[in-house]
Amino acid sequence: MTESRDEREGRPADEAKRPDAWARVEYRRLIAWGPRIEREAPFLLRMLDQAPERSVLDVGCGTGEHTAFFAEKGCRAVGLDASAAMIEKAREHETRGHGRFVEGDVLEARRVLSDEEPFGMAICLGNMLPHLLEDDAVRVFARNLSDLLLPGGILVVQLLNYHPVLAEDVRHLPLNFRPREDGGELVFLRLMKRGRGRRVLFFPTTLEWHPEEEETPVTLVSTRRVELAAWTDRDLVPIFREAGFAVETKGDMQGGPFDPRASKDLVLIARRTSS
Repeated sequence: MTESRDEREGRPADEAKRPDAWARVEYRRLIAWGPRIEREAPFLLRMLDQAPERSVLDVGCGTGEHTAFFAEKGCRAVGLDASAAMIEKAREHETRGHGRFVEGDVLEARRVLSDEEPFGMAICLGNMLPHLLEDDAVRVFARNLSDLLLPGGILVVQLLNYHPVLAEDVRHLPLNFRPREDGGELVFLRLMKRGRGRRVLFFPTTLEWHPEEEETPVTLVSTRRVELAAWTDRDLVPIFREAGFAVETKGDMQGGPFDPRASKDLVLIARRTSS
């Protein structure tokens, strides 16, 4: 999933091993994908121009909009996600020739994508990485991506900037409203609560809002309780360097500078240096 993947969601690494929690989430409808892709495209294409090859792996691809964007630009584009429901939606792009989509655990990406040639670029957008709760899981993720990239390949990772979340005990992210065909609106509510240590409890909730209705103007569509690791640049940069990447940080998907106190996002640009 997003705001950064403006909706700040991601798929846990072990999601495929239990009932698909994303089956009821109208992820594609919750995001204004056209404006979002248009906003992020200049930065993403600059990164692609610096990659050794015009091929892209989208890790945690969700319903596949970023994968399809790169496919439409003439890239070999593959999306990977643990959610069967997300991949089913993403394959609507595949039927139109806009990318290929694979269901699989991000921690087993090297095995799941063993039939793929190495990529020039990989992306992991939205708040997916914090679903990996332990340092060792992030190390496995970083090594997998290093192995799947060509020498000089670029990995772009985007997540919420957790410095202010931890320092100021932020309790929610901005509301997101999307119109429904029946005249109502979908409302995406994202509550947060500090957990122990660097953990954050995240409650993504989707509501239907019909302001003209008197009896039940608001109804619950779905809600979840998710435990996240509040990874910061201080945690992640050493792990990715250990995996053979040179790393720089940005504060948004336009390539702006990273300010730990003020940036909404943390964006890592990791270039594979190992052969």
